[in-house]
Amino acid sequence: MLLSAWMRRLLLAACAAAFAAPAPALASDPMMALADVQPGARCTGLTVVHATTISSFDVKILDVIDRQRGPEGARLLIRVSGPAIEPAGLGPGFSGSPILCPGADGVPRNAGAISETIGEYGGRTALATPIEAILAQPLQPPIATPRAIVGARPLAGPLTIAGLRPSLASDFVKGARKAGRVLIASPASARAAFEPQPLVPGAAVSIGLTSGTIAIGSVGTVAYSDGPGVWIFGHQLDAAGRRALFLQDAYVHTVVNNPVAVPDVSTYKLASPGNDVGTITSDGINAVAGRLGALPPNFLLRVSARDVDSGRRRNSLTRIADESDVGRPAGVSAFGLAATAAVAEAASGVLTGTPARQMGDMCMQVTLRELRKPMRFCNSYAVDGAVPNAFAGALAADVASAIGVIDSFRFGILHPTAVDVGVRVRRGVRQAFITDATGPRRARRGQRIAVRLSLRRTGTGVRSTRTIRLRVPPDVATGTRTIRLTGTPGDVGGDPNEDGDLSVVFEEETDTEDPGPDSVADVRDAFESLERFDGIVAAIGGGDEREIYRDPHLRISGDARVQLTIRR
Repeated sequence: MLLSAWMRRLLLAACAAAFAAPAPALASDPMMALADVQPGARCTGLTVVHATTISSFDVKILDVIDRQRGPEGARLLIRVSGPAIEPAGLGPGFSGSPILCPGADGVPRNAGAISETIGEYGGRTALATPIEAILAQPLQPPIATPRAIVGARPLAGPLTIAGLRPSLASDFVKGARKAGRVLIASPASARAAFEPQPLVPGAAVSIGLTSGTIAIGSVGTVAYSDGPGVWIFGHQLDAAGRRALFLQDAYVHTVVNNPVAVPDVSTYKLASPGNDVGTITSDGINAVAGRLGALPPNFLLRVSARDVDSGRRRNSLTRIADESDVGRPAGVSAFGLAATAAVAEAASGVLTGTPARQMGDMCMQVTLRELRKPMRFCNSYAVDGAVPNAFAGALAADVASAIGVIDSFRFGILHPTAVDVGVRVRRGVRQAFITDATGPRRARRGQRIAVRLSLRRTGTGVRSTRTIRLRVPPDVATGTRTIRLTGTPGDVGGDPNEDGDLSVVFEEETDTEDPGPDSVADVRDAFESLERFDGIVAAIGGGDEREIYRDPHLRISGDARVQLTIRR
């Protein structure tokens, strides 16, 4: 009877068009005060285990822990059962699943929501947060909330990323693990395509850091709703107070059965963030809350990749939630992960494969509200990779460095308004090594001289020459001096001993002694200094290196020396 009532609500709720503000969610069942929750009560839980359909399962209240501390300190110890739970048990994605218990009048009342596991094998015994504690989290908190310290493990630890091809997704998951993070890769190619769902208790929901081609979010369950207000999880995301993230519905592909229930190895919902339906506004110790309707401030990341050999193009559009105006409460943004993932996906996807040898270039432009002109840098790449996604990894490392420059500014909050990345890639590496160099025996200060380089191509072994010209510095000391000519080595996109090491994407700045850029102009300078010269540099007599030659079609590596007698 209870499930039928909820299904009737779902059928009656109006669905809005995609990306439009949906109709307000229906109000939840009346809440049950903590004083009325009794051990032994037989209750019903609601959650989504496949697609968007809400299923019910049985819940028994085993105990009320720390009742004397009041709703915000107490927890309900519960045991779950039923077809929707067995055989996998509980895990990330189930947090926020509401528990409806019959009141003294027989009317189902919302007693709380599942929030934490306790490490039990099988995942059937867990903790739930009382509904009074969940609703105590305001929709618009005035200040950041202190972080919680709890012994149990919250169910919503991992982030889910959708939009990456399997091989690349695997590399990001491994990179996250190496950096001590948990990342779940969803099989969805981008956004899961379905009509916006009413966010009623039991519905699948996502806290979206991004939206679009690369969708990153933390998936859970709606615990309570009241008009446009929605409360989810029953525990913190970051316990950071005021937030400005995407409120999204979600699509559950399946429940992955890992009953061991130890850190990083547990049952979890394999799900994809769905439609943008509002804004996450509040992140507290006992709940995360948001409002249906307007979306959070965000900026657009556009990535365009072209296969030079075939002319094939691949474009992506990802919107990144911008929490600048609420003080970036979590300390970092999703900018780095989203941009590196989008660029790596476009670079590997445009070739429909990951050949070991690849060559290309990337230009990245970021528009900041605080600067009159966009910041920009361009680099070229020649990767003879020992790992499958070496080229994508090389690009990702530069993107991560660029965003790290922006995030390192400590003397204000910067507001990106648009990010554009262009990538060109081709199969094979056009690379040659310097095998010899010859030049004049004598020269005067300030004189321009010609040096002939002997080159040999990698792969084919074909030999060729280049004649380059350079000027003898007017202040160089007289006598016999050495001209050292140095090319640019190939790029490294990963550790040869690791299978696609992308942990650099997840590393955070830990140097608290370095104040970073002093001004927005310094941010621009540091950003643009990421552009590298990929040609030949020369140093005469131990002097400074100078850029003297670049072949746009050939990466010249190696070095050589020429003896020269300098006269006045």
